[in-house]
Amino acid sequence: MAREKDKVGLREIVAYEKTQMLPLNFTVSYILTPIYAVICFLLFAAFAVLMEIDDEKYLVHGLLCLGVFVLISVIFLASVPFVRKKAIGVELERYDFDTSTVEPLKVYDFSTEDFSLRFDEHGMYVNDELFYYNHLSKNVVTDNYCKRVGVYIQFAWDEEHIVTLAVNPTSLKMLECLDIKLDNRHILDYIIANKKAAFEQIYNKGYVAARYE
Repeated sequence: MAREKDKVGLREIVAYEKTQMLPLNFTVSYILTPIYAVICFLLFAAFAVLMEIDDEKYLVHGLLCLGVFVLISVIFLASVPFVRKKAIGVELERYDFDTSTVEPLKVYDFSTEDFSLRFDEHGMYVNDELFYYNHLSKNVVTDNYCKRVGVYIQFAWDEEHIVTLAVNPTSLKMLECLDIKLDNRHILDYIIANKKAAFEQIYNKGYVAARYE
């Protein structure tokens, strides 16, 4: 039987990604890029038709079509660094790694109406079932889904059972207060210490390669 996501149409995918993407990135990806592609196709089609009719008589017109193609391509490509810079700027403001004003706790509760999730010195409680920290894989994970910078703390006890928390002052304070040791703590340290450089890597590649001087 086909999975539900296999039945989702293009319209639904675009509508969903519109809710996830930054407005500028959505405009470039789903409006400006298709317009650019159509204009380029028309220019090349016009050039081919003109050359087919009379390559000497319409040579100037054909070269004009190619000139317009080069011009709009240069403008379009020149906009890419600007869009990237604006998007990364937004993400830098969205993430806060300052834990100085967060109150230390003995129990951190991330429960929702449908899901109970707590952490204490012993381990993680999922719907009141205790999972000891030494039985879990604990990692910081990143992605650039929908051209957004994603930084999360992931706790997993097998491939199908994974809990993910957003990296924010509360989750960072929890790691500190409960002395939770991440398996790739060096990646988180690099992100916090080199926020802009790390976010650029995540935005472009989806991951960050920690560097050491």
